[in-house]
Amino acid sequence: MTITPVAHALDFLVDHATPPVRLHAARSLGSPRKFGPIGVLRDEAERDMFARDVHELFLLPYAQAWKNGRLRGPAAGILGSVLSSNCSVSLDAMLARGRSEPGPALGQVLQGMLHRQHRNGFFFEPQQEAQVASLRGTERDTEFVDVTAAYLRYLIAFGLGKDERIRLGFDWLVRQQDPDGAWRPRSRHDAPDETRSYLRTRRVAQAFAELPSPALKRWGAARRQLATAWAARILERCDSPDAVTTDFNICADPEGPVRSGVGPDLPAALESRILYFPLEDLWLAMSIGASPEHPNLAPWVEWLRDTQLADGSWRLGNPALRERLLLSDPNGRLRAEALYLTDDWITLRGAQILRLAASRAATRTPSEAAV
Repeated sequence: MTITPVAHALDFLVDHATPPVRLHAARSLGSPRKFGPIGVLRDEAERDMFARDVHELFLLPYAQAWKNGRLRGPAAGILGSVLSSNCSVSLDAMLARGRSEPGPALGQVLQGMLHRQHRNGFFFEPQQEAQVASLRGTERDTEFVDVTAAYLRYLIAFGLGKDERIRLGFDWLVRQQDPDGAWRPRSRHDAPDETRSYLRTRRVAQAFAELPSPALKRWGAARRQLATAWAARILERCDSPDAVTTDFNICADPEGPVRSGVGPDLPAALESRILYFPLEDLWLAMSIGASPEHPNLAPWVEWLRDTQLADGSWRLGNPALRERLLLSDPNGRLRAEALYLTDDWITLRGAQILRLAASRAATRTPSEAAV
């Protein structure tokens, strides 16, 4: 009997994976018994050193400073571009490490998110309160798309998905969707380079990826359009596949702006960093229902099938990239991205992608159009 790639990867993860990766594997690969009781795995992930450090060294100080009113301007926001002034890095890291049980500090942050919702349905950051108060009934102010999508993702992932405000948030978000299924800034001033539409659509895709199955019926059409748009924007080439690359591997936005060079323009904040992980984009596409036969995705799925190692794993083709990432960021130990460069996480993503591809192919009808 031939062992499947996913089963082969499972064997590797059972023997080599860290507690957080074991928990993710048990939840997503259909073989929880191989890893033991979910409760035990969850407890082990909660004790993970990385998750503990992120919680105690970053989330706790942020929550306390926010509670005491010591944060002003962008520093008070959940999102941001600077590690010391935002909360999203710790939330991303905790999710990546399998930690999803709301403690006091996390609960405080989540409740703060829920309370910052406009009557139209969008969410806003603390420093945007005055701006929101000045709005006059508009529902297409896309400045709040990024915040709303990020808040929805975190609130669902950390167990608050049944709150009525989640439904209102998704209803508003869907009203901002472009006809081709993407989400974009409304003006060239807000979109000086083509990565803005990619990054905004990615945030929305991450929110949709968290939706439980019963919710898909309400927003199914928007999700299908999103899957089409997302698959069309990512992974335009498969010339040197790896778990991490030194440049964006995305297609030009058909709505512009025009590329200034041979490849996509890098945001200034990323030019000195190695921060792009093709497998994350591929996994996200499969998670929201994209077809594994899409011309942008199929070469990567085939590459995964062809390059699995004898022990069932996938690994960095160039391990030096791991060191370059960590050296380029003095706070690398607190970055969620660092996890993506470990062999067990790369193997987890490879197995998840192939499992989603097999599931998608099994449920696909002959007449279904490529997504």
